[in-house]
Amino acid sequence: MVTEHLTALVVDDELPVRALLAKALGEVGFQCVESSDGQDAWQQHEKSPFDLVVTDLKMPKMNGHKLCVDLLNSPTRPIVSVLTGIRHERLIQDLESRGIDLIRHKPINFRNLARELRGLLDQKVTSVQNASEPLTESEDPSDESLTPKAEQHRKHAIGVLLKDKNVANELAGTLTDSSKSLFVTTNSEQLCQVLDHHRIDLLLIENDLGGFLSGIEIVERLNHQLIRPKVVLFAEESSKIHQIADENGVEFVTPINTDRNEIKTSVQRILRDTLEHDAFIPPLARHLVKDFGDIPPLPQLVVKLAGYLAMPLNDISIDELADDISADTRAATDLLKVTNRGRSHFEQTTSVHQAVNLHGPKRTIAMVMSMATMKAQSDVLNKWDETHRQWYQKRSVIIAAAASVFAERLENCSPDTAYILGLVQDIGCLVLANKFGSRYDLIAERVQGVGRTQLHQLELESFQIHHAHVSAALLQKWRLPQALVRTVVAHHDPDAEEGLPKVDASYLRVIQLAEAFANAMDMPHPYRSFVLSQCLEKFTDHSHDQRVMACTEALEKAQSLCELFEFPVPDQAELGSILQKSTASLT
Repeated sequence: MVTEHLTALVVDDELPVRALLAKALGEVGFQCVESSDGQDAWQQHEKSPFDLVVTDLKMPKMNGHKLCVDLLNSPTRPIVSVLTGIRHERLIQDLESRGIDLIRHKPINFRNLARELRGLLDQKVTSVQNASEPLTESEDPSDESLTPKAEQHRKHAIGVLLKDKNVANELAGTLTDSSKSLFVTTNSEQLCQVLDHHRIDLLLIENDLGGFLSGIEIVERLNHQLIRPKVVLFAEESSKIHQIADENGVEFVTPINTDRNEIKTSVQRILRDTLEHDAFIPPLARHLVKDFGDIPPLPQLVVKLAGYLAMPLNDISIDELADDISADTRAATDLLKVTNRGRSHFEQTTSVHQAVNLHGPKRTIAMVMSMATMKAQSDVLNKWDETHRQWYQKRSVIIAAAASVFAERLENCSPDTAYILGLVQDIGCLVLANKFGSRYDLIAERVQGVGRTQLHQLELESFQIHHAHVSAALLQKWRLPQALVRTVVAHHDPDAEEGLPKVDASYLRVIQLAEAFANAMDMPHPYRSFVLSQCLEKFTDHSHDQRVMACTEALEKAQSLCELFEFPVPDQAELGSILQKSTASLT
């Protein structure tokens, strides 16, 4: 049932868990009641049914499993979710076979869980409405706005990497159905070829591959390239394997001889959870981007180049990369133009192959992707007045430059990937500006004139979404890797870092610091200097001088990039003074 005011029952014998989850659910529109045991919870639901019940499993009087079974069989069945610290695969399978809506494990980010649960309830309401209303001619079944229906028909891509081809084919045969596309590989090179052309939702990988790299090492390398499919690791269980697997976001570890039906059930659960995770972009942002036609689609080349980010550097063929870029006349011309800027006639590079050799594969990919993104931006920026256009261009370049430097100096992650993230994280501003016109102009003016304001907060107050939501929706529309989408959508969530794998958390800290850096450089104000200082304090593994040096290098790189792309060049003396004030209080 769905009442005018959404109601939720939170069941857990630990008071702090109940209180924190109830608070988070309240923030997304639920009126919450708390209970400390299963028996009391069942009695409360019988007396006055709830829209949502979230329960632990291990509790006094009546355990959570029994409560779930009763709720799922109830004529007033609510959305039923389990939040537990128990990791018992057979128990999970039993609940899934009975139709449980969601299972999550502690510890967890309560705000993210609350949003996920609200999304489940909204999806249930939409499904009921769709079932009772015929599809009109104007409603395209592939339309993103019809998320529940559209997602049901999207094929999942599953990669399988096992050393024994017969075992790999046998496992793939168990999993194959009309909703899945399977790619069977027996070595890392074949897997990289698959990742070059397909976005993989789930990777089933054997740890003992008998080669130079183990399965978990391949997963680690993918993580460092921000390619993060869900992963099932086939390995003999050990504390060391579990620790590394947890750090890299592996769903679970199981022996290669695990019953195939158990694997199939687990795969279905993981793929279902993947859909729910991808749905965290607010529907309003999805609608806005879907209906917005002024930003052109990125060239297909850019989508293909993003696939190269999944590959280890040594596995990228310079010849193939150069051929791909050469096939796009605009990209090839722009690359040579940037490469030859400032060179004498005798030093000119005359072929794309030479340019790729000069810059290296990853740097070349970053350059081509950034130029394509800037071209897409410029088509929209022409409609903005000169003041706002210069503000946005300077801001976006400073963020991208700073992100690349901070990634290399403070986090030891890929500066090229960080540069791309920095460049695209605020592109949603352009969509909002074109949609809301003068209303957004007022926000831009206020951000440039009032030091204590924050752009995303003003956007939220005015439109119920902010630029990170819209940027992520746009990246998804462009079919860029989901890891980029997830990092961008979360960069204004103060709790997003909790529970993230180490690599994802590194990139998130980098782009958050880069944006704070750009805000501080935008205008001198004590509040903005304080925010930058607070972000820098997270990097306690580095000395005061190292952090200040990274900021100085970021400022210098921003200047050179503005000159390179012929954007307004920041005043170095003024920004240097701001930087000195912002870093003065660092410990």
